[in-house]
Amino acid sequence: RQVVFGHQLGVPHVQVNKLFPLADQGLDDPNGQGNRIVRRLVAEFDVLGQVLMGIGSGVGDTELDCQVEQFPLVCLSSIDDKLHGFLFGSLERVGGTPCVLWGLGGTRKGKQAGPSLKALVAELYRRAAISFPDEDVLVGAQMNDAGAFEAYRTLDDIVPRPTHRASGEERAWGRRLAKRFGIGATSYEDRVFTVRGGGTQATVLDHESAKPDTIAGDVAAQFTGLDVASGDALIAFGWAMAEDLEKLL
Repeated sequence: RQVVFGHQLGVPHVQVNKLFPLADQGLDDPNGQGNRIVRRLVAEFDVLGQVLMGIGSGVGDTELDCQVEQFPLVCLSSIDDKLHGFLFGSLERVGGTPCVLWGLGGTRKGKQAGPSLKALVAELYRRAAISFPDEDVLVGAQMNDAGAFEAYRTLDDIVPRPTHRASGEERAWGRRLAKRFGIGATSYEDRVFTVRGGGTQATVLDHESAKPDTIAGDVAAQFTGLDVASGDALIAFGWAMAEDLEKLL
């Protein structure tokens, strides 16, 4: 699989750095630059692990390795040459429908958490606009904190959402995403879009809002029944409309 990392430029503001492919650059050549790239990959993953540890995530190296297998992109957001957030992602079609899928991600707590998250998802949306021109795109992810819903503010028809009764097709999308995320059918409750964990940390977008008092009570209520320590999570999705994506180009 192609793994893509952002190259940190050390600019003094939030920036999702340009991504470049590491595949086909000699990874399998022990006498070439492959060893250097592998060493750098290890260093990059160490930094990601530090971010996760700093935000209290229980995700470890094994789960990080699995994310590389499942998602071909990872965006990095840095401020003053310090990594403030990252997000694994994939641009693909699920049943013919263009999708942006988010994997494991996290932002450092504090006032820069919001801008970091916004920059991370904006880069994936920009790439979606290039890959799927003139098409509405489904955006899907796992979350276990209402703060992560900040990333969905610009999306349409978010599911689940307060007071909305999901249709059969929307529940079907929940099942499709659960399968894509490697979640077994017995662990997913499709009527409430909930993944029941097996005792390990879920690989979610881990983001804590810097202004939790601005989160609507009915939105926060969607997460109150989750046992985060056991790995419970909510599968949520929405639609990025073609006309909105086009503005990012």
